[in-house]
Amino acid sequence: MTLWTGPLQVQVAPDEVWRALGYRAGSVPSRRVADLLASLWPRAISLLQPRGGLRLVDLEQANGTGMPAPSAPTALAVCTIGGELEEACAGSQAAGETLHALLLDSIGSAAAEAAADALNALVCDEASRLGLATEPRESPGYGAWDIACQPRLLELLPAAELGVSLTPGLMMQPRKSVSFGVRLTDRPVQAGGRCARCNLTACRRRRLDPPSTLETV
Repeated sequence: MTLWTGPLQVQVAPDEVWRALGYRAGSVPSRRVADLLASLWPRAISLLQPRGGLRLVDLEQANGTGMPAPSAPTALAVCTIGGELEEACAGSQAAGETLHALLLDSIGSAAAEAAADALNALVCDEASRLGLATEPRESPGYGAWDIACQPRLLELLPAAELGVSLTPGLMMQPRKSVSFGVRLTDRPVQAGGRCARCNLTACRRRRLDPPSTLETV
């Protein structure tokens, strides 16, 4: 049963954009690059259409996705920021505005991760309602989860409703989309941070100070 499908409220942090560009923590971009990002930000944010869907499945269905060592139940999810920012990025690239395109692409990467975080938070909400906790999310193509399993995962999710499809090379379209699975567990939640629902000690939602944001969608 699909538990939820709809728009996501996301916060895109400039720090995450710099990280997507390869800046190390504490490093400072040039004034020119920072000013260009600020000028592109309003338009880029207006092009975001973050949406997602999630579903709880039993052990047999979870095993069918190829997810390593799934639980009973397992949450499966997919989200996207839509294709408009990607089109703007391609337009800048075609116009020879390489730096513009690079910054727009990095905003898209940060926004996709923010959408995945927001959708993961809904998984945590559902787990809490069931008296369970969550393990860190995993995606096909990372670790032991073979990217070849991507079609089987999306078959169980409202991907078409969200406008998400796969290329012959198993890449999601729009590119700024994320699919993942989350094991639900009755293992006690580790202490620390403000969140009492998951076992991911490095979860960004455990930070005592919220990240700086330029805009909330």
